[in-house]
Amino acid sequence: MADWVRRPFGSAGLTQVPPGRHLGVLQDRFGGGVVMLCIDVTGSMDGEPIREAVRGAKAFVREAVEARYKVGVMLWNSQVVDLSEPTADGKAALRTLAPVKRASGRNHLIGPLERCHQVLDRFKDEPDRVVALFGDGDLTPKGQVLSKVAQMKAENIRFVTRGLGAAAAREFGRISSEEPSSAAIGDVTGLADGIATMAASLKPRGLVG
Repeated sequence: MADWVRRPFGSAGLTQVPPGRHLGVLQDRFGGGVVMLCIDVTGSMDGEPIREAVRGAKAFVREAVEARYKVGVMLWNSQVVDLSEPTADGKAALRTLAPVKRASGRNHLIGPLERCHQVLDRFKDEPDRVVALFGDGDLTPKGQVLSKVAQMKAENIRFVTRGLGAAAAREFGRISSEEPSSAAIGDVTGLADGIATMAASLKPRGLVG
């Protein structure tokens, strides 16, 4: 387990070992939320970048599950290339990531972002809704993307972002709900860790099962 995951030390009251019959109810009540991890698979990501991105994405999924988030994955370029709906065990997300070896296509974020909004819109009762978004380009088409992000933030959807390289870091940092500087991934050697560490922004509040 990586040591950068945010873990408040608290509980929902008295617990017992072995777990009692109310454990499931408490886990549901104090579950973390739902997160969609969106990974850029445009042509500029082909080769080592996409392999490292997938490695980091798998680590993110595992950390999100441990933080009691339902987690889904979207692969995007100018459209939604593949998508797994959020699940509590993360298995669908890992299955989506497993075969990814190549990347292709151009960058056009608005369609994938709208699809992500549709998915999260079905989880309005969750205590935290998060878009974890990675890209190595820009926010094309910028005006529409900024408008969509503002709409989603107004609905209490948080954005955690990473951008590969200085230009992408500036672009994706612009829409982050955190400090813009946190979006920076300098080069491909830090790519896997950069994506994985987005899980540190999740807020585990429940019991560890």
